[in-house]
Amino acid sequence: MFAKAFFLLALIPSILAVDHAVTVGQGNTLSFTPSSITAAVGDTVTFTVVSRNHSVTTTNFSGAVCPPPPGGVGPNGFDSGFLSDLDGSLPSFTYKVVDTAPHFGACMQAAGGHCRAGMTFAINPTTTQTYEQFLANARSS
Repeated sequence: MFAKAFFLLALIPSILAVDHAVTVGQGNTLSFTPSSITAAVGDTVTFTVVSRNHSVTTTNFSGAVCPPPPGGVGPNGFDSGFLSDLDGSLPSFTYKVVDTAPHFGACMQAAGGHCRAGMTFAINPTTTQTYEQFLANARSS
């Protein structure tokens, strides 16, 4: 009986987990929609590319923001590689949230041109590391 109860308790985080859907390139724009989310450990973030060819890559909050480096930045960083919707396939990339630290990302395309144009997003921004400041940092990098 104890083993069964323990097993059921272990399932609770995955049952309560949320998948946050992020659209990449909505309306053929250089954007992530939404551009910022708050996610819990165990949640997933599914990025679906709906136009052009983009990446979903973690980068620095400030300094050398654009272009994000291949492989991503920081502990638990990630990089989808380029995902092309030029054939209408709607490719996606899913990231499983493993911490509540802020993660900032952007598209690597055009040697950082998409990033500097504002194609950026944030997972768990804070009051000291806001999405708005990250976007300003990307545009000026």
